[in-house]
Amino acid sequence: MPYLGIRGTLGMANTRVYGLSEGEVLQISQFFRPGPRTIEKDELVLYNASMYVANQIEYHLGYRIIMCTHADESQLIWTMFKAGNKL
Repeated sequence: MPYLGIRGTLGMANTRVYGLSEGEVLQISQFFRPGPRTIEKDELVLYNASMYVANQIEYHLGYRIIMCTHADESQLIWTMFKAGNKL
């Protein structure tokens, strides 16, 4: 999938990542403290700070942040894109 979603706060180490393939999860799992994974939602919970998660996904998997917004006063949502993936 060429797009990912990351949802988290700057002050807590509880980040949700949406859209990673099974291979990508295995590739980066050594760099994170993984929590539960919900296959139905395509969601992976990581007990790491959201900025750390975004930086590691960019460095190890090649995704780039293309948009950032907020859900409320504390929740931030980033959209990441990986060039070269086919839709």
